[in-house]
Amino acid sequence: MALLFAYSRSRTAQTRKSLTCGDCTRQTTDHASQSHNQAPAPPPCANNGKHLCRQWCQPHRQERDALLAFKRGVRDLLGRLTSWRRGDDCCRWRGVRCSNRTGHVLGLRLGVGSEWYDDPFEATLSGQISLSLFSLEHLEHLDLGWNSGLHFPRGGHSPKLLSSLKNLRYLNLSGIRFERTLHPQLGNLSKLQYLDLSDTYSEKPRDLSWLTRLPLLCHLNMNGENLSKVHDWPHTVNMIPSLEVLSLSYCSLQNTSQQLPHLNLTKLEKLDLSGNDFHHLSESCWFWNLTSLKHLYLGYNNLYGQFPNTLGRMKSLQVFDFSYNNQMAIMTPNLLRNLCNLEVLNLRYSLSYGNMTELYESLRHSSKLRELDLRGNNIIGTIPAGIGQLTSLVTLDLSGNHLIGHVPSEISMLSSLTSLYLGDNNLTGVITEEHFSGLTSLKYMDIL
Repeated sequence: MALLFAYSRSRTAQTRKSLTCGDCTRQTTDHASQSHNQAPAPPPCANNGKHLCRQWCQPHRQERDALLAFKRGVRDLLGRLTSWRRGDDCCRWRGVRCSNRTGHVLGLRLGVGSEWYDDPFEATLSGQISLSLFSLEHLEHLDLGWNSGLHFPRGGHSPKLLSSLKNLRYLNLSGIRFERTLHPQLGNLSKLQYLDLSDTYSEKPRDLSWLTRLPLLCHLNMNGENLSKVHDWPHTVNMIPSLEVLSLSYCSLQNTSQQLPHLNLTKLEKLDLSGNDFHHLSESCWFWNLTSLKHLYLGYNNLYGQFPNTLGRMKSLQVFDFSYNNQMAIMTPNLLRNLCNLEVLNLRYSLSYGNMTELYESLRHSSKLRELDLRGNNIIGTIPAGIGQLTSLVTLDLSGNHLIGHVPSEISMLSSLTSLYLGDNNLTGVITEEHFSGLTSLKYMDIL
């Protein structure tokens, strides 16, 4: 590459934008208070006589004792449960949420979330989960996610006891290992809206039909679970029309080429099937007619052949990640021209060939496009001057292709651009200050 330039900028950390599921993560009980930051109103017994006080507060004490039994069974290196003390109102304990109306425990939020990212291993609770936890019959929200040191008692009673928590709307057990399969029992939690069983490493299930008994389920995450023995999974999930988010990445799924006569998933907005190594024709996949999809992740699947024309009709699509599919995919010209809501397009190492001018023409109306990653796709041609019209771009990666010619000065119009990668091409010409005059946000650059 014969590019000449004299320009550099400092490198700083990038930030990630996280995705949340719309209605699924919404507060399910408006009469509850979160003890994480403020104390709830006192229970009804505070202003009543002794008889009513005993009537209302006795269940509250039993629930407090159940939580203390849970605390005794776990190791807490960072002292996350230090506020859990006998004699104190458990509704004021960290991670505990109670009803202002009855004083019952409604929520237990002990997942290792983003506030612990600086020291996630120290923050992890470990030890045996006390069976007393399952006596919290009013519980609506249970989050133990990514406390990978926690485990259920042996003996097989835990699945049945967990399924007795009939009021659960939210359940996150990600990263917790089970002694035996838990899945079928969860079908009894008919009020469940959010379920995260990712990376639980339970026994390989042969059947997911229990999911069809959860009529309100809108968020399902089973990433990392070995579902290699489940062959009819598309038919099963198609029987859950309430789904908005479905994450089944790295699940060893056998294929996604089943034919579904009628698609019921009209509310599905996010589908993540990455890392399953399907190794079959892209156009045979069942999901291309899901026009409600906003986020579609298909990376690391060895899907090959021509994209179906139905991709061009997925007008709600905001994120399309088809990266690392071994340069075996074929995209026809102008296929993406109607995807005006597209914000992220990642085709890294996936196309068998491509023409830069045709690809740009297909995207020229995608004014919301923030990330365009076309690295390693055998793309030929020159970088069109019109690239400067994609003013929302934050990341542009055209490296590792067969591009020729000069870098257009119009690239300076990308004032929001933080990352620019043009290296490992056959570009020529001189890079001047004019190219960088408008790149006021640039932090990362590789154009050699």
